[in-house]
Amino acid sequence: MMIQPTYKAQEWFYSETGQRDWVEAMELDTLTPDLPALLVEMGIRYDPDKLAGHLASKWPQVYGRAVRIAVSLGGFIARVARDAALGQLEERSAVRAVELRKLLSGLGPSFVKIGQALSARPDLLPQVYLETLSELQDRLPSFPNEIAWAVVEEELGVPVASVYEQLSEQPVAAASLGQVYKGVLRETGELVAVKVQRPGIGESIAVDMLLLRRLMAVVDKNLTQVSQPLVPLVDEFASRLFAELDYMAEGRNAERFQALYGSMPRVRTPKIYWQATQRRVLTMEWIEGVKLTNKPAMDEAGLDIVDFVDVGIECTLRQLLEHGYFHADPHPGNLLASRDGSLVYLDFGMMSEAPQYARYAIMAHVVHLVNRDYDAMCRDYYTLQFMDPSIDTAPIAPALQAFFDDVLDASVSELNFKAIVDGLGAVLFQYPFRVPAYYALILRSLTVLEGLALQADANYKLLGRAYPYIARRLLTDPAPELRASFEDLVIKDNQLRWNRLENLMREGSKSQDFDAGQLWMLATWLLSENAAGVRAKLAVELARMLDAAAAADARDRIARSFNSTELANRLVPVQPTEMEARARAALLMDTIAARLRTDSSSSSMDGAAGSSPPAALQGSGPFGLLTPADVSGLLANVQGSLGAFTPQLQQLAQQPGASDLMQEVGRQLTQRFAARVIKFAFGSQERPAAAGAGQ
Repeated sequence: MMIQPTYKAQEWFYSETGQRDWVEAMELDTLTPDLPALLVEMGIRYDPDKLAGHLASKWPQVYGRAVRIAVSLGGFIARVARDAALGQLEERSAVRAVELRKLLSGLGPSFVKIGQALSARPDLLPQVYLETLSELQDRLPSFPNEIAWAVVEEELGVPVASVYEQLSEQPVAAASLGQVYKGVLRETGELVAVKVQRPGIGESIAVDMLLLRRLMAVVDKNLTQVSQPLVPLVDEFASRLFAELDYMAEGRNAERFQALYGSMPRVRTPKIYWQATQRRVLTMEWIEGVKLTNKPAMDEAGLDIVDFVDVGIECTLRQLLEHGYFHADPHPGNLLASRDGSLVYLDFGMMSEAPQYARYAIMAHVVHLVNRDYDAMCRDYYTLQFMDPSIDTAPIAPALQAFFDDVLDASVSELNFKAIVDGLGAVLFQYPFRVPAYYALILRSLTVLEGLALQADANYKLLGRAYPYIARRLLTDPAPELRASFEDLVIKDNQLRWNRLENLMREGSKSQDFDAGQLWMLATWLLSENAAGVRAKLAVELARMLDAAAAADARDRIARSFNSTELANRLVPVQPTEMEARARAALLMDTIAARLRTDSSSSSMDGAAGSSPPAALQGSGPFGLLTPADVSGLLANVQGSLGAFTPQLQQLAQQPGASDLMQEVGRQLTQRFAARVIKFAFGSQERPAAAGAGQ
């Protein structure tokens, strides 16, 4: 969000009209007795107008709060406006950022959480504010046990002792919304964690959200320099905060998370005990573990922080890019390392979802970054809904290039993720971006994980650990959007980039869920109508490799026959990229032969007759060069042999695209044969002339 404060903004705030608007925004009349039921409704579907209607008849209960918020925020805005008027906005930003952090911390839980949310919004605040607000701590002193037991009994409708055999004398954790006790279920004797909501916190949040919304409405109306309206941002945050107040919803979130990601190796979620759970009380499985932030305890337990972070990155990527349902409060305290090697996720009060189109667009954005295609990156911002389609993103490309060309000297996998986020945030702040909440939370999730790993390994590179997942998805996911990204990655200047394809295969195989059998889907796509463009480039490269292998074979025979390497190189000249193509051809043929031998053995065990793959590249031309007839026979033999093995190969060999590929390879080899014949003829004519001169 780009803000250009002016003297006019300062003049409005200090004017009689401005002060009246600010005070009127704080006028409230009442808190109503049916507010608890309203809080439940707000958690399901946030309705600011309905909330305002319920808080509209009596003002004394909230007047003091209104005055405090108005004075605190108003004073801060006035100081920032003064800095702008004096031309000191950037110079004083570090001081103002600290002031804002202290101000929000002093205003209580609602505003602490607002500050934490703002710390992940590079489109709203400059970098110095983001770093300062990230230090906000979501902590409050614990409330007395007697009050906690009263809340439990009110929610569960029975005495505490009838549900729990014992509860810890003191909370094991306390935060702004509630506190947690360790206990034992009377019914089963199982160890449990009992989360009890802080009394009155829901009412406090309801008042704060209403007051803040009114204040931001005043700002939206009078400070047109703000590039995006603030009221929708308040509404978005309020809906998440109200949802976090409903512990029943949190339990359902935990079970959904378990259903989606619990099958992942080493990922664990606490079980919910519904018989002891209500809106303000949550009873869940107690899991012993060590917080990833506690390095001494991790070391003492023999647990490797980086190892657990790697598990977290794989799980986070699946949350964000596969199912789109992800943990939206990823601070380190919500992650535990258990002694059995499991990464335990806690606190499912705040969850979020990334829409399907965004998941594909994010991976396309990564591909465009790898390709340094800054114009395409700018177009991605439309798809990601960072920009209104009416805004021209072309001027942003030079800013992206200026930043990324400096940091992309190394490969993308070697980059520090936080450095990218910080640098990109500076670009976002200069232009009218509107970063969706889910995207800000994604950046925050990954930044938190990288920060944990860097405590243990200063050279840790998150992108390097994340790339295997991206590579696997590009190789094995049949979605048209990802096939288009695959094509963007492996084709440049109308040529297939084998190094990129090889890197995808190498990195993708490192992914936790990589299954080589899924590559059949990639092969099927390559032979489909939709991949005609890629297939044409593949044919050129296959022909180049076969030609290189055949030429090398012919060159060896000539050198042996005439005992002259020089003559062999003159008759069959080495092409500029032939050595690379020959090495790839050898690797490809060895891989295919090994695979076919394996499949042949399996077929023979089942009673099917095995056959040998065609390995010879010797042709009937001079010194074994391939002739057009040899090419046709070789390709027919290859297609027939492949079809004799596994059902997958049989199906591939029968696809129209297989014939198209073979025909194009044949056409390319024929052209290369013609060029070889001409060079061979000239080379053979030079030899007698040279011999005569020698005589």
